[in-house]
Amino acid sequence: MSLLNDFALGFRLAVGGGRTFRANLPRMVLTTVGIGLSVAMLLLLASATHALSERSDRIDGREPVTVGGPASLYVSSQTTPDGDRTLTATWLEAAGPDAPVPPGLAAIPQPGEMVVSPALAERIAADPLLRERFPERVVGTIAPDGLDGPDELFAYVGATGIRAASWGFAVSGFGAGAATDSASPQLIFLLVVSVVVLLIPMLVLLSAASRIGGAERERRLSTLRLAGARRGQVHRIAAGESLAGALAGGGLGLALYLAVRPVAMELEFDGITVFHSDFVPGWPLGVAAALLVPVLAIGPAWLGLRRLVVEPLAVLRNAKSERRRLWWRLVLLALGVVLLLPDKLLGVSASPGSTLPFLLAGSTFLLIGVPAVMPWFTEFVVRRIRGGSPAWQLAVRRLQLDSGTPNRVVAGVVVVLAGVITLQTMIGSTAAHANRAQIATGIAYLNVTESAEAESVRLVDGTPGVTGAYRVQRLSASLESGRPVELLVAPCPVLTHLFGVSGCADGDAYVVAGSDVQAGAPATVDGVRFVVPANAASVAPGSAVLANGAGVAVTPEVARAQQLPDGGRMIELLVTPGDHGALDRARAALGPFGWQVAVHSEDEYLGGGSDDFLSAVNSLLYTGGLLGLVIAAISLLVLLAGQLSERRRAFAAMHASGVPLPVLGRSLLWQNAIPLVFGVAVAVGEAIGTGALIVRLLSPHMVLHVDAGFIGIAAVVAVALVFAVTGAALPALRGVTRVEALRAE
Repeated sequence: MSLLNDFALGFRLAVGGGRTFRANLPRMVLTTVGIGLSVAMLLLLASATHALSERSDRIDGREPVTVGGPASLYVSSQTTPDGDRTLTATWLEAAGPDAPVPPGLAAIPQPGEMVVSPALAERIAADPLLRERFPERVVGTIAPDGLDGPDELFAYVGATGIRAASWGFAVSGFGAGAATDSASPQLIFLLVVSVVVLLIPMLVLLSAASRIGGAERERRLSTLRLAGARRGQVHRIAAGESLAGALAGGGLGLALYLAVRPVAMELEFDGITVFHSDFVPGWPLGVAAALLVPVLAIGPAWLGLRRLVVEPLAVLRNAKSERRRLWWRLVLLALGVVLLLPDKLLGVSASPGSTLPFLLAGSTFLLIGVPAVMPWFTEFVVRRIRGGSPAWQLAVRRLQLDSGTPNRVVAGVVVVLAGVITLQTMIGSTAAHANRAQIATGIAYLNVTESAEAESVRLVDGTPGVTGAYRVQRLSASLESGRPVELLVAPCPVLTHLFGVSGCADGDAYVVAGSDVQAGAPATVDGVRFVVPANAASVAPGSAVLANGAGVAVTPEVARAQQLPDGGRMIELLVTPGDHGALDRARAALGPFGWQVAVHSEDEYLGGGSDDFLSAVNSLLYTGGLLGLVIAAISLLVLLAGQLSERRRAFAAMHASGVPLPVLGRSLLWQNAIPLVFGVAVAVGEAIGTGALIVRLLSPHMVLHVDAGFIGIAAVVAVALVFAVTGAALPALRGVTRVEALRAE
């Protein structure tokens, strides 16, 4: 009998109808569901990563290649917030007929013309301020190969004077690469870890499904041996039975993917959207997902036979107890820790693009380490437990003989718990870090060319919401101790806004409390000696001062008297607090100057999109965690049913010899509760440790935030789930303890 014939026979036994088909149907249904969900998730992950990769390639492709000398194209760019998105405007000045054309354009726009993205064209048509900011005539739209996504706000504007003003930079072409991608590393990490968190419970479900109808299958395999099949053939026939579930699961997974894909590709995270044509699986991950189908189906079936000895007249179980080895489990954890310390141990750059592969691989190893360490830890502890009630002793003795099955029962729940806690720790730390520095200063900065400075100040000074435009200096001073401190030279309206002082007059000076600067202290500013005026008043640092970092502030009269250097000059705009449209109106007023002016403020980046992103991630976290727990609960119920079926004679014998049914029920409950408690302890400890390593890698300034309340609730839910499912399986215990269960053929 050839290999293909063996597999074909197994396939016919699974789907051929009759008693065999009815016995295999529950296993095939669960296998189909498990493989279908796994394949659908992997296809969605492959599509998302391919779309983000294509997006990154397009961003790299439009990055200018700068040169130090003369060139045929000069470029100046500005990036500013616009509502819930970021708007990028790039001014182009062609210096010759051979000027390189950016991706997505047919030609460089002439002065007075601009080419915009479709999303920006819609906004300009609907927003008068945006139309005023860009008075140029729209002559076309940017093609998709020049945009990062369908909703990006991007514009190429024709210009003159950039080369003469030395304001921009010379460009020899496009495609420099290494551009700053707005795709957050947390997003890719979230995608991969979420798949791992959901995939492992599905593997447990597939393992559980392979044990359904175990007694019927064992009799069938024994019959095949009696008919002359060799042991290898029996294994191949058993694997062939699983192929039916593999084919059905692959079809279900593809159908689920096609059904969910239209919704998934419309999702937006942190302002990131993708083109529909990019949301398809890349060939490496697509091939991996296709190869995973037979592996997921045949693997559990083949592994389930490794401890069976199939003979012509009986099926024997190899019950030899082997002590679990710890070394390879520690290797998994050690690999995870090493990969999450790439900058310290492997010499890798700390940039997000460099550390992301290590972040994904390390967190995956640590998550897989949870179900790997849990059986050894359970076995190590239960071998030392003695005494207790009859139910307790029955449970402990069962764990001492074979803790593998109970550990598989709770492994899915524990992995979901570890993954959810890891993700929540990362998200909570990110949110705490984002909220920590959210201090509104009420200050904006106006960068302008010298030729346009006077007129720009006049235009913006009368804009509603802007209370004034003032020339200031920010200089770096060095105290006698060598410690640097920022010296601010500004008129009284700016100092009043920053410090909240009253009665300010030209000639006054202020020392910020907490800056360790004393009145009368000498300092050096760019080689010029400067002495803090002896009458300098000490003021408390207001929120704006904290955000801007000034240590000493003086009025222009003090700067003139001490002949301070004429450097660090800028124009600061004072903005009415709470007026979110003030800067948009200022930019609209300065629209005719184009590339010559730029208005920016840190206040525009506070809250908003970051809060929305974290809220969306939290919702996804809870939804994914709930789905993972549901899958784990199904696996748990199936494994419990299989466990009761395998031990039906032992339960019936104990009950017939006088052991009360409640004692057997409590022993089953303790048998699952003991590894669960150990598993929760391992999961919580490992999840917090993994979260700490991830947070350190995401940002060296981010502080670990552990939500004890969330962890407690998640642990209680996991424990309650196992108890509830175990309780739901107890009625079946009454059926397997009947006297009829003692009968044997």
